[in-house]
Amino acid sequence: IGAITMSTNPMELLKKKVTSELIHEQDNLSNEKSALLSKFYPIFLSILTAKPEFIQKLKEIIMPSLSDLLGHNEQIKTVFLANISTAKLIPFETEQIINKAIPKCLTALTNEAGNDSASILKYLKQHKDSIQSLLPTWVMSLLIPVGLILNQQNLNTESNHSSVNFGRKIGIFPIIGFLILGLLIVWLWQSCHHQQLEVPVDDLDASVAQ
Repeated sequence: IGAITMSTNPMELLKKKVTSELIHEQDNLSNEKSALLSKFYPIFLSILTAKPEFIQKLKEIIMPSLSDLLGHNEQIKTVFLANISTAKLIPFETEQIINKAIPKCLTALTNEAGNDSASILKYLKQHKDSIQSLLPTWVMSLLIPVGLILNQQNLNTESNHSSVNFGRKIGIFPIIGFLILGLLIVWLWQSCHHQQLEVPVDDLDASVAQ
């Protein structure tokens, strides 16, 4: 049974256990919410792989949130939400959906791999390549400098020195982090401006009315 359990891809597990529970067909935004969760899962799993101590910490919080997952870094969270939000979901709605998903993700992983952090980490590492292949470039640019996601080299050679590596990375964040944030904000503005030009007149009127 253990071999069968461990062969289940974490992405498929979360889609089956979490997405199906959170998303309802009668919701006219079900497709957008489902797409959002599919983008969030590999990020969530990658953060747990890079910061395994978060597994237990998040479990100990009654309602773990995106802020908890991102180390209460508001700048990172703002850029994160701006990039992961879909066209029809504003950042606030996106954050609410993710906040609902996080505890359910932890429950699904616990039921699948075991209650202790080591078992969950082992499970995630078995699928690390498929998980990381789903990470978009903007996520790696945003989260690798602050140690919330491991780059490919660190992922393959990871040891018990993760806390030391995190300390070193956090030291260069003031320089690298702000450069990345600036680039992402410029990219986001250009993207939003481009989308606004393509929005149908009816949608634009509806937006203004709101």
